[in-house]
Amino acid sequence: MIIAIEGSIGVGKTTTAKMVSEKLGAELLLERTETHPFLAAFYENPARFALETELGFVLLHYHQLHPIDRDSVVVADFSPVKDLVFARMNLSGPGLGLFEHVYERLTSTLPQPALAIYLDLDADEALRRILERDRPYERHVTIAYLERLREGYRTLMDRLAASVHVLALSPKDSRDTVTRNALEVVRRSRILE
Repeated sequence: MIIAIEGSIGVGKTTTAKMVSEKLGAELLLERTETHPFLAAFYENPARFALETELGFVLLHYHQLHPIDRDSVVVADFSPVKDLVFARMNLSGPGLGLFEHVYERLTSTLPQPALAIYLDLDADEALRRILERDRPYERHVTIAYLERLREGYRTLMDRLAASVHVLALSPKDSRDTVTRNALEVVRRSRILE
């Protein structure tokens, strides 16, 4: 069973996934962005490297999710649908068609999340956090990009998992508060019973 912590860039997915998995005693599965060969190039030149980047992510995620034991409880900081959200935002025409074909073929064989908790944070605060953590490849992220990403997630929200819960965040929420609220969503969902 997979519980996916989802949301835009900079909202605290990884931190929340780590804390939730620890509290639940569940396995932790983190997106391996640092191993993506085209991510930095994409942020420098999105038009040139969009297809390579999106195909790279769907393959990375496939290889992370494919070996999961379907009887284990896993908390991940992504849902496979994340790849579709980004692809539809960054690709068009034949490139998008190719991506969607590869995406559907690969993800149809994967275990899908039973629950997705979407961390919803204002784009201005997300950008502030992105700039604060100062990852070199994220320095070109704009408010407009984050707003488009947020809208992309809204469009595909119901596909993130069998059950999806939107957790509205305030810039004042501490990591502990977000984790406590996420754990309450898990408890109310009864997926672990």
